Amino acid sequence: MILTDKDEFCKLIRKNENSMYHLAFSVVKNDADASEVISESIFRAYKNYGSLKNTASFKPWILRIVHNTAVEMIRKNSKIITADYIDETADSGIENDIIKKYSLRSAVNALKQPYRTVITLYYFEDLSTAKISQITDTDVATVKKQLSRAREILRNILKEDFER
Repeated sequence: MILTDKDEFCKLIRKNENSMYHLAFSVVKNDADASEVISESIFRAYKNYGSLKNTASFKPWILRIVHNTAVEMIRKNSKIITADYIDETADSGIENDIIKKYSLRSAVNALKQPYRTVITLYYFEDLSTAKISQITDTDVATVKKQLSRAREILRNILKEDFER
C-alpha cells in the first residue's frame, strides 16, 4: 500500500507516538526538547511521507527520523540542561515492583549514548537488532555489541542499587 493519504499518516503517527516520545526522550533527556524533536520529526516525515512505499515500514522509518532529529538537536545545542524529576514520596511505602521499575528506568537514563538508545529501542519498544540498525544507521553487529555493553553497565548500576 502506497502511503498517500493524510488521514493514514495521522493514524500512523498516533499509533507510534509513544515510541517516538520514548526514543526522543532517551536521546535528549528533557521533556521539552523531546516534544520539540517529535514536532520537527512529524513535520519532516509529513514532507516526505509520499516516498514511503509500505506502511509496514512506517515505524522504523519514523523512528529513524526521530533519532536523527534528536541527535541533530544535541549537536546544535552543546549545552543541554537535563531535569531529573525525583519523586520525594518514594520513601512512603511504595511497592517493591514500582521501586524496581523506577530504578531500572533511572539506570537506563543514566546510560550514555548510544547505549541508552539501543536499550530503549530493544527492550521498551520491542524492536529487533536489525530494525535498530536501520534506525541508528549502524551495523547489526555494532548494535549487538552496544546492547551487550549496555546490559553489563546496567547490571553493575543495578547491582549497586540493590546491594544497599
